[in-house]
Amino acid sequence: MLTSVIRKYAEAIVRFRWFVLAITLLATAGLASRIKDLRLDNDPDLWSPQNHEFIKTTHTLEKLFGGRTFTVVGIVPRHGDIYTPEILAKIRNIQNGLEGIPGAIKHNVLSLAARRVKDIQGTADGMVVHELMERIPQTPAELEAMRHAIERNPIYVNALVSPDGKAAAVVADFRMGPNSTYTPLFEQIRSIADRERGPDVDVLIGGQPAESANFEYAMQKMPMFFGLAFLIIMLVQWFAFRSFQGMLLPMATAILSVVWGLGCLALSEIHLDALNTTTPILIMAVATGHAVQILKRYYEELEGLTGKATTTASLRLANRRAVVQSLANVGPVMLTAGLIAAIAFFSMQASEVMMIRHFGFFAGVGVLSTLVIEFSFIPALRAMLPARRRPHRDADLVDKFLARIGALLTNPARSRAILIVSIILIAVIAAGTSRLRVDNSIKQYSSADNPVRRDSIVLNDKFGGTDSIFFLVAGDTQDAMKDPKVLGAMAKLQAFLDQQPGVGKTQSLADLIRRMNLAMHGDDPAFDVVPSDGNLVSQYLLLYSLSGQPEDFDNVVDNDYKNAVIWAYLKTDSTAYATSLWVKSQELIQREFPSNVHVRIGGGLPQTVAINDSLVDTKVRSIFQIALVVLVLAGLVFGSIVGALMVVTPLLAIVFVNFGLMGWLGLSLDMGSATIAAMVVGIGADYEIYMLYRLREEYARTGSLDRSLRNSLMTSGKAVLFVALSIAGGYASLLISDFRFYPRLATTMIGTMVTSALLSLLLLRVVISLIKPRFITRKRGAAGLPLGPTLPAEGV
Repeated sequence: MLTSVIRKYAEAIVRFRWFVLAITLLATAGLASRIKDLRLDNDPDLWSPQNHEFIKTTHTLEKLFGGRTFTVVGIVPRHGDIYTPEILAKIRNIQNGLEGIPGAIKHNVLSLAARRVKDIQGTADGMVVHELMERIPQTPAELEAMRHAIERNPIYVNALVSPDGKAAAVVADFRMGPNSTYTPLFEQIRSIADRERGPDVDVLIGGQPAESANFEYAMQKMPMFFGLAFLIIMLVQWFAFRSFQGMLLPMATAILSVVWGLGCLALSEIHLDALNTTTPILIMAVATGHAVQILKRYYEELEGLTGKATTTASLRLANRRAVVQSLANVGPVMLTAGLIAAIAFFSMQASEVMMIRHFGFFAGVGVLSTLVIEFSFIPALRAMLPARRRPHRDADLVDKFLARIGALLTNPARSRAILIVSIILIAVIAAGTSRLRVDNSIKQYSSADNPVRRDSIVLNDKFGGTDSIFFLVAGDTQDAMKDPKVLGAMAKLQAFLDQQPGVGKTQSLADLIRRMNLAMHGDDPAFDVVPSDGNLVSQYLLLYSLSGQPEDFDNVVDNDYKNAVIWAYLKTDSTAYATSLWVKSQELIQREFPSNVHVRIGGGLPQTVAINDSLVDTKVRSIFQIALVVLVLAGLVFGSIVGALMVVTPLLAIVFVNFGLMGWLGLSLDMGSATIAAMVVGIGADYEIYMLYRLREEYARTGSLDRSLRNSLMTSGKAVLFVALSIAGGYASLLISDFRFYPRLATTMIGTMVTSALLSLLLLRVVISLIKPRFITRKRGAAGLPLGPTLPAEGV
């Protein structure tokens, strides 16, 4: 029924080909005109699961204290230390410059030159508080006095000045607006740093803006990688068909599909993000894959119809009949495979992560665009182009390779051996999933010679760290943070954190109270503790306020003393480390903090932890969600649960093999690898569906399973091989990126595509040859499956 409907539809397309072409080009022009509205969007909320505890805490912290866009600018003299008027002037200039950037959270822009960075001293008359650098010291005595002031206020050591005094830092924080990118902010920071950089001093930049801008620079190169992918896929098509039509028509489908997808993305007011920037390559590869399948059938039909054609008119008629017959024969399976892939991608709309929803929408629209184009524009265009006889040629390496596989499939003993060995190999590799760990590090994606990576290494060596975790200490009542029990618990948590290998520095209100207590007792080390008397804490704060400013503590406690924050500087951005640090802290937090005080974490690194955990969890769930969609739809299409399992099982095997290899190789499951795994299930079903359709068709024609296996290998099997090469080749363009996120993503995609093709070509056919499933071998009428001629393979 569907075949006959598509046949009539194809005849109408051929008849009204000029109209179809005009409508398609108008639609393309309209959608292409909207692409200019697209822009890059690197808003962390795109990545973030908004219901995650760490994200909620991060938003609370941002409202109260900031801390989401942590930045470190290091000033490192090449000779001597920082205690010179020239170096201190540079610190002040950078301090003022960063404060002047729109979005700067001024109470979180801290350095030796910051007005709220104070020297606390005790005198016979009370407490004296003054700016650490009210003016730039000029004389040796003034410089030495400043050195001593820093030494008696250790809260600044390893945060604003290195322990050896040979480097200083300006720590800053910024508020980012929605739909934002980090590159403009980083460029402003770099401009300020460049003005102070000189032959005798290095100025280094680290932290969130630098790392995220580095990612964005890699994203901006994506058009170049897309162009390279286009050339690679085009060469694969030439190798497959050895004709300009065979090369260019699939690429026409690919380009139009990408344009339509991008246009729909713009119409939906969705911008490009870190995941969507690679989706055009995916759409292009998938589009050429479907085009190869129908183009292969078109050439089969054309060979059978042009055998006796001698005139231009007869060739033209044969060409149009081949267009109709190829679409009628392959249309049902293309529609089935395409709709399954599109539905699988659209099912990602259930994700709580906005970026995953955007990716699913973009990929799904791209697949649907491919179907529309292959069912309208391409057959109309092909009906207009001249049909050319293609000379016969000897079997190439691909033909010989597939012929050898066909021989193996029809040998029962070898088939059983292949099946047993494959199952054992898959099981052994899949066992590596037990060794797999979830981790993500943005720094690891940058090469060792990348300036951002180099700066980060030096800054982490000189200071407490360029990454951060913020512990939000939230009380139930006003002045809860003045409670000595709470302050003591904060001090104990800091002491615990300071002992951890990846933590370089911690800061909190407790440090300031300890310094006040010490100063008021003549700097006697025995009083370097939080006083146990709450009244004494209140008195210290009152004395401080007489010469200090009310906003001096804005970066560590709110105005009501109801909420406080502990800053923890980290030397690593590993999400696995951050998670383990939080888990290790739980026992101390539960033991030391009063029941009316709650401690949570947020900030840049915990936000990345939440993103990575959610993306991995979402993608793993998406794998099974998509697999379930494919299972149900394939079962309906083939009318057999066995057929559905034969579509889904190889896909899940690929996923487990992929994860298992990562486990054995010691690679972490991160954002990129989890994304690829879900993609494979979404697009890998095409291989099995096309193969099973053609195998069932061949069996209906020949009545021999062995002949059907061999014939389907040389037709749909060969097409599957070139589809896999197209997708792998397209993603191979990312291998040259100097941002390792993309080469790693490409390597994973290449490996899974090759594995998927081999499983479809070999293992699945072995299973069919051994169990002879009824959905393949049961009798069907010729009307149910119109057949084209079986011919020697020419090209694909």
